[in-house]
Amino acid sequence: MLREWQKQCIAQLIEQYHHKSDALVLATPGAGKTLMASYVAKQLLEARKIDYVVCFSPSKVVSHSIRSTFEHVLERSFNGQLGALGVSRTYHSMSNINELISSLSKSRVLVIFDEIHHCAGDGDSPANAWGMSLLSTIQNLATYTLSLTGTPWRTDTRPIPLARYSNPEGHIQCDFTYDLSEAIEDNVCRAPYITAIDTNQVVVRKGQESNTYQSIQDLIENGDISYRMILKQPEVIKYMLSLSIQKLDELRITSQNAGGLIVAASYAHALQIQAILSGHFGKSATVVSYKQEDSAELINHFRCDSSEWIISIAMISEGTDIPRLQVCCNLTDATTELYFRQILGRILRMTTDQTAIGYMFILAEPDLVEYAERLNQAIPDSYHYERTDGLIEGIESPDNPPHNNQSNQDNSQSTFSDLDLEDIFESNFDELINHPTLAELSMSSFKSRIIEFYQLS
Repeated sequence: MLREWQKQCIAQLIEQYHHKSDALVLATPGAGKTLMASYVAKQLLEARKIDYVVCFSPSKVVSHSIRSTFEHVLERSFNGQLGALGVSRTYHSMSNINELISSLSKSRVLVIFDEIHHCAGDGDSPANAWGMSLLSTIQNLATYTLSLTGTPWRTDTRPIPLARYSNPEGHIQCDFTYDLSEAIEDNVCRAPYITAIDTNQVVVRKGQESNTYQSIQDLIENGDISYRMILKQPEVIKYMLSLSIQKLDELRITSQNAGGLIVAASYAHALQIQAILSGHFGKSATVVSYKQEDSAELINHFRCDSSEWIISIAMISEGTDIPRLQVCCNLTDATTELYFRQILGRILRMTTDQTAIGYMFILAEPDLVEYAERLNQAIPDSYHYERTDGLIEGIESPDNPPHNNQSNQDNSQSTFSDLDLEDIFESNFDELINHPTLAELSMSSFKSRIIEFYQLS
């Protein structure tokens, strides 16, 4: 059954296609863009305006999900083979697309670009060399195009492909917009509830020197300690996991299939988190990474079962449909607003048997806190800020390693004990040598900052 916003959007797009061939829809993550697009395709097919549909998306997981949705709505195969009404492909597959371009020139085709900001690559990736000209070719050959996005900006300064801009600052002209505030009001998406964890005191000891910093922001900006270093501290991981586990356990009392997402900084970091989750909390978790050939199958299995936790390294981004996810522990060192919004969107999909709130736990890294507070711009006066005096002791890094061949029995355990070999090889060697990552971090007096976007009665 279609939601009201989907019905309105479909009607507007069908009308718009009478006098123009392209459209851009901005709808908040979890609102149901794929289903809406499938019904646009259905109506164009039934009206004999098109003969075929091609969908592009950022990943194989999303591509498979799109294929499933379109096959259900169109009641025909959507695998690109003989007799199919269309095909779902990844943007990466564009590099081998001559056959499709030939088909576009001979048929009436609707081309759908899911998460359009991905389709020309990221930053200076090779995809940008061919992406824009190829997209232009596809756009010119397609009978109609439909671009979809839930996060309307890129991590670099490049414009979103195929989008029209209303001014030099890069504000996009969308043909239809459905934002988070509307989605929450319509009970289409959950309200986000973001908890940022900070510390009142951070002690950094390097050799005989000892410096104290008053917050994570102070530590990062003035202490020459990377955010990635903080994220690897076992006690920090334990504290963040304890909050996330407590919340998920609470939710599973009334909704037994509620799930939790932990986003890690690297594969080694994910294994560290998995070990702590198992050894300290007695919880199991599925790890999914680009390093695993069966990652798509693992995600699909987690989607369908009732297990508690999945740990991801850049695998569960926008478009990945796991509605039962309701808690997120964000431990990645990727701090762009695009990635923050993508992760948040994974826990905002509404289900009938779960509460209307999605919970995210983050460290009070300054950019992440800024993004969380910025959400209020779209939802004025909708968040509550709270600072607690609750303290937690014993957040300390391993002892200082020996220096200049000096041995110290009390300081024989180095930070390297918390990094496996893969972590060391993944790190930049010069940074390991020159960056004070071997300094001792002592964190105490954690304070909790609650950024609540809806205070529900």
